[in-house]
Amino acid sequence: MPPSRLKPGNVHVWVVDLATAPATPDVLSPSEHARAERFRFAQDRRRFIASHAALREILATYTGRHPAALEFMTLPHGKPALLSGDLHFNLSHSGELALVALAAGSELGVDIERIRAQVEMEAIARRFFAPSETETLLAYPEPEREPAFFRCWTRKEAYVKALGGGLTISLSSFVVSLEPARAELLSGVEPPWTLHSLDVHPGYCAALAVAGHPAEISLLRWPPNR
Repeated sequence: MPPSRLKPGNVHVWVVDLATAPATPDVLSPSEHARAERFRFAQDRRRFIASHAALREILATYTGRHPAALEFMTLPHGKPALLSGDLHFNLSHSGELALVALAAGSELGVDIERIRAQVEMEAIARRFFAPSETETLLAYPEPEREPAFFRCWTRKEAYVKALGGGLTISLSSFVVSLEPARAELLSGVEPPWTLHSLDVHPGYCAALAVAGHPAEISLLRWPPNR
């Protein structure tokens, strides 16, 4: 497949169905194989292999290199990056879906979560969210509180992943919106970061954080032409 074109200012987000995506371990590195083997359950191992194989195959279409030949480095706090070039990427997976977000020359982060019942939302919010976010969350009526919780969680995680700060950034140190149609960083964040909701699949919540204001965000399905 020839390299895909990604213009500066545009973001591509690939949606990967892990239930049907080929889990091709031959493209993974020895360290990725070692990480896969540490999973206790076969289903989790399959999802890890399928998501990381898809990441390599997607990056290969943009770089023109073989998936197995791609080399990565680890930035401070553990964020992975390509060893060369200005293509930025981020991977997230939950349940049977994975997202691979890419931009040319712009840092970004993506997060997806399967919306699950019986999550201790109030306890988690009081521990990790900013007080104003917790207050907003608890003001939602019961049927709407669950999706609002996951909107808040994915928006915060996307931003933290974009910064590459890992556990060094407290989730309560900044505030995001919880409204369905308005994904925003409200306080505790310096420009030019922007947040964007991603409507990828019923039963899932996803968000994208980008340094700057992307001209276009494209949702794509992997593998293409399926």
